[in-house]
Amino acid sequence: MFALLLAITLSVPSFAFAADEASESNAYSAAPARAERLIAKGKVIDPNGQPVAGVAVIIDETKTGTVTDGNGYYVIDVPNVGVHLTFTCLGYKPQTAVVPKSLSLDIYMEEDTLEMDAAVVVGMGHQRKASVIGAISSVSRDALKIPQRNLTNALAGKIAGAVVVQRTGEPGLDNAEFWIRGISSLNSSAPLVLVDGVERSMSDLSIEEIETISVLKDASATAVYGVRAANGVVLVTTRKGIAQKATIDVKIESGISNLVNMPKLLDGANYMRLYNEAYGSEFYSPEQIRMTETHADPYLYPNVNWFDELFTKFSTNSQVSVNVRGGGERARYYVTASYLRDNGNLYNNPDTDYNTNINITRYNFRSNIDMSLTKTTTLSLEIGANMTDAHQPRPITSSYNFQSQASELFSACYQQDPITTPVRVPLGYNEFGEMQWGWGAPLSTSVGNPAERLFGSGYNKTYRTSVMSQIILKQNLDFLTKGLDFTASFSYDVNTVSIQSRGKYSSLYAVNGVDDETGLYSLVPKREGDEFLGYIYSNTGDRADEFKAQFNYERVFNERHRVGAMAMYYQRSFNNLAAGSSILALPYRKQGLAFRATYSYDDRYFIEYNMGYNGSENFKSGERFGVFPAGAIGYLISNEPFWKVKWINHLKIRGSIGLVGSDVLAAGRFAYLSTWESGLGGHYFGPNATWSAGIGEAQEGVLGLTWEKGLKKDLGLELKMFDSMVSIDLDYFHEKRWDILIQRSSVPGIAGLNQQPLANMGRMTNHGFEATAEFNHHIGKVNYRIYGNFSFARNKITEKDEAPTDPWRMRTGHPLNQQFGLIALGLFEDQDEIDLSPEQKFGTVRPGDVKYLDYNGDGVVDAHDEVAIGYSRVPEINYGFGLQINWKGLDFGAFFRGQAHVSYSLGGSFFPFANGVGKGNLFAKAMDRWSEENPNPNAFYPRLSASASANNQKASTRTIYDGSLLRLSDLEVGYTFRGKHLKSWGCQSLRVYFVGSNLLLFSPWDMWDPESGSTNGSNYPLARKFNLGVRISF
Repeated sequence: MFALLLAITLSVPSFAFAADEASESNAYSAAPARAERLIAKGKVIDPNGQPVAGVAVIIDETKTGTVTDGNGYYVIDVPNVGVHLTFTCLGYKPQTAVVPKSLSLDIYMEEDTLEMDAAVVVGMGHQRKASVIGAISSVSRDALKIPQRNLTNALAGKIAGAVVVQRTGEPGLDNAEFWIRGISSLNSSAPLVLVDGVERSMSDLSIEEIETISVLKDASATAVYGVRAANGVVLVTTRKGIAQKATIDVKIESGISNLVNMPKLLDGANYMRLYNEAYGSEFYSPEQIRMTETHADPYLYPNVNWFDELFTKFSTNSQVSVNVRGGGERARYYVTASYLRDNGNLYNNPDTDYNTNINITRYNFRSNIDMSLTKTTTLSLEIGANMTDAHQPRPITSSYNFQSQASELFSACYQQDPITTPVRVPLGYNEFGEMQWGWGAPLSTSVGNPAERLFGSGYNKTYRTSVMSQIILKQNLDFLTKGLDFTASFSYDVNTVSIQSRGKYSSLYAVNGVDDETGLYSLVPKREGDEFLGYIYSNTGDRADEFKAQFNYERVFNERHRVGAMAMYYQRSFNNLAAGSSILALPYRKQGLAFRATYSYDDRYFIEYNMGYNGSENFKSGERFGVFPAGAIGYLISNEPFWKVKWINHLKIRGSIGLVGSDVLAAGRFAYLSTWESGLGGHYFGPNATWSAGIGEAQEGVLGLTWEKGLKKDLGLELKMFDSMVSIDLDYFHEKRWDILIQRSSVPGIAGLNQQPLANMGRMTNHGFEATAEFNHHIGKVNYRIYGNFSFARNKITEKDEAPTDPWRMRTGHPLNQQFGLIALGLFEDQDEIDLSPEQKFGTVRPGDVKYLDYNGDGVVDAHDEVAIGYSRVPEINYGFGLQINWKGLDFGAFFRGQAHVSYSLGGSFFPFANGVGKGNLFAKAMDRWSEENPNPNAFYPRLSASASANNQKASTRTIYDGSLLRLSDLEVGYTFRGKHLKSWGCQSLRVYFVGSNLLLFSPWDMWDPESGSTNGSNYPLARKFNLGVRISF
C-alpha cells in the first residue's frame, strides 16, 4: 500500500502542471467553454473497422489525455473546439486530428505494417513483431471474458496448438489438463507456466489481472528456458500502469449455473425387472414392482433418484472487481482487487448449523508499479495475492486433503441402487407431537446412504493463500553503448494451505416391515451415530525464490542492419514445507544461463540463435549440465522491392530447429543415488518365528543417466491479404525424443529390486500442423470478425522397455495411451453360432454375449487377439472458431470449441450388475439390452447376468466411446452507454452485458459429457452458466 501511495504521489505533478498550464493559457477564452464542459468523444477503429482498445488519446495543447476502452470508445474533456488530439497505440501509426464543432471525432488507426514495431512477448523479453520468427501464439484478456473461475479452462480452443481438456466441473478442483502440441514424452508433457517471468501457477489468477497469454511452441522460442521448457512455455503477462490520468474500472457480475449432461439412471421398478431378468427368476414379485412403481410406500418400497436428492437444479455465482490504472512520467501503476464466489450444485441441509454445499470464495489483489528513479533507471514492484476459502462436504474416504468430495458423492449416487434404502425414515413423535426423522439404511447389505454422507457427515474447510512478489531493476546503459540495458529481478513466493475437517457419523436405521400392534414401521438400528462434530487440523505449504540478471542489446546500423543480443543468469529454489520424507524436504534447485542473438537486414531477412545451459540435481557430477541450442531463420518476402502483389501485404516464411532437454524422472529424485528405507524385507527370528522388519534398497542409483533430449523442427508461414483484412498463419512441426528417463519394466524379479531402476530407454516422435485464420470487415457501421484455429498432433512410441509379445500387442509403434482391446463382431444370436465360432476363453459364453474376432487365427479368442483400437485419451484434433459483431454501442460474440480423434474406455459400474446383482444402480440405457424376448443383435448392452461377466466386460471396440465433441463454449451480448448524462456522474462509459458458457454440446456420445474421459460417468459434470454483468469506467 505504501508503494502504491508513493507511485500516485510521484505521478501527480505532471498532470497537475499540465492542468495549471492549461488554465493559465486559456484563462479568458476557455472560461465559458469550461462552464459548458466541452466533451469530445468518438471511436477508434482499425482499417478493417474493428475497435482498437488501449489507444492513448492526448490533447496536444494541454498534454492531458485518456485511453479507449475495450470497444474502442473514448470520452475526453477539451478546453475548446479546434484543439489537436493525438492517438497513439503500439503497432499502429500515430494519428493527429482537430476537434470539430460537433465534438464527435472517429479515428481510423493505420497498422504500422512497414515498421512492424508492435511488441510481442517472447522468452525472456520482447521483440518487434516483424522480427519474431519463432512459433508463438497469443491471446488477450478480452478473449477470456467468460465466467470461469479457473483461468486454465478459459484458454480451451483459443490458441492453436494448445490442448486444453477439463475433466471435472467441481468448483475448486476444475484445473484443466494442458499440453502444447500434444504429447511428446513418456514422462510428463506438462508445459512450463510463467507469470511475469516467474514459475507460478496461473489457475487462481483473476482474468482482470491479465494483459496477454502467450504460448511458445518451437525450440527457438523456448530454448532460453533450457530444460524447463521441453514441453513448451505459457507466458502470462499481467497488466501494468500507463502514463495517463487515473481511470477506475468496476465490474459486477452475477448469475446462475446448472449441471448439464447428467447421467440418466434407471427407476426402481425397471431396476427390479432387469434384476429378475439377470437373476433368471422372479426375485421381485409383480406386486413389489407395482408398489415401487406407484410410490405406494416410500419406506417399505423405496424408489429413489439419488441425483435428485443430492443435487440442485441451479446454483449461483458472482464476482466483483475494481481496477485502477494510471500514472505519469515518474511512476505508473495498476492496482486491482476482486472477489469471486462459486457455489456447487449440492443441496444445503436446513437441519444442520453448517452448509453442506460446495462453495469457493476467492479474493485476488495485485499491485504493479513502475517508477522512473532517473531518466535511465526504472524500478518495478509487483505484488500479487490470492486467498481461496473452500467449503466442502466431508470426504467419504479417510483422507482429509482438499480432494474430490463432490465427485465421490456423485459416484455414490449411482453406486447405490434406488430400492434398497429410503432417504429418511420416521422415528416417531416427540413430546411436542413433532415427527422425528433418521437416515435410512439397507437392511441386509453394507451399501450406504448417499444423502447421509452429504447431510450427516460434517464438512471440510480449506484455506489457501498465495503471495507473489517481485522487484525488478532496469538500467539503461546507453552511456556505455547505445542499445544496451541491464535488468535484475528477484521474486519470492509463499503458498500456504490449512485444512479443518469437522466430521461425524449419523445414526442409520433400516425398515423391517410394519409392527402389527402399533402400526408403526419396525426399525432396525444399523449404526449408532455421534451428533458432535470432531475436529482435525493440518497445514502445508511451500515457498520459492528466483533471481535473474540479464543484459539486453538492440541497435540499428545504417537504418537496415538490426542487431540484438541477450545474456541471462537464472537460479531458482523451491522448498516443500510439508514433505513426507527427508529427500523430498531438501530444496529443489535449478540454475542456468541463457543466450540469444538476432540479426535482421532491412526487415526482410532474419536469423536468430538461442541457447540454454542448465544444471540438474538428478544427474551425477560430469553429467549435470547440458547445452540446448536452437536456431531460426525468416524471410519477409512482402518487404522485397520486387514484391508487386498488392492484395498480399504481408508474407513471411520462417523455420526453426533446436535441441531441447528434460530432467523429469518417472519417480523420485537424485537418480544417481541409491536410497535405503526401513520396512523393506525382513526375517523370522527366535523359537516363535517372530517377524523383524529389515532395511532394504528402495531405489537403485544409476550413474550413467543423462538428459532426456528432443530435436524440434518447425516450418511456418504468415500471410495477410487485402490490407490485412484476411490473415492466415500455418505451422508444421516435428519432434523426435530420445533418452527418455523411464523405469525399467523387463528387469527380472531375481534381481531382488524393490523398485525398477531408471534408464534412458524411451523414444518417441510427435508431429502435426496447426492453422489460425481471421477475417475482419465491416458493412457500413457494422463491424464483424470471424476467426478460428485448428491443430493436429500425433505421437508415436518408437522405443519402450516392454516385454516381447505378439507384434500387434506391442505398445511400441503406437501413440501413448493408445487404447487396446478385442475387436467385437456383435452379439451371439444362438448356441449354434457359439458352437461354430472360435472358443472364447473368458468364461461360459451364452446367446446374447459379445462375439470377438480371432485376430491371430489360432482358433481361440484370448488376450493374444488384442489390438490397437480407437485413439488415445488425449485428443489429436483441437479447434475453435468464433464470431464478433459490433454496431454502434451494441456488441455480440460467440465462440465454439471442439476436439476429435480421442477415445475413452468404459468399465466398472458402467456394466449392469458389474459386481453381481444387488450392487449399484443401472443407467437408463440398460433397457436397450439383448434378451430372449427381444434378441436384438444391435442392442446397446449384451445379455444381462447375475454375476460379473468376464466375457462381456473385456476391453474391446464395444467398451470404448468416441470422445469427439463440439461445444458452444461462450456467448456474450452487451451494450455500452456513453454521453453527457454519464459524464455528469463522472462516468466515461457503462456497459451492461449477458455472458453464458457451456451452452450447447454436440457429441456422438450422449450418456455423459465425453470431455470428462470417465469410464462410468462418475465425474462431477461441467456446469452451464448464465451471467449478467455491468462494467463502469470512471
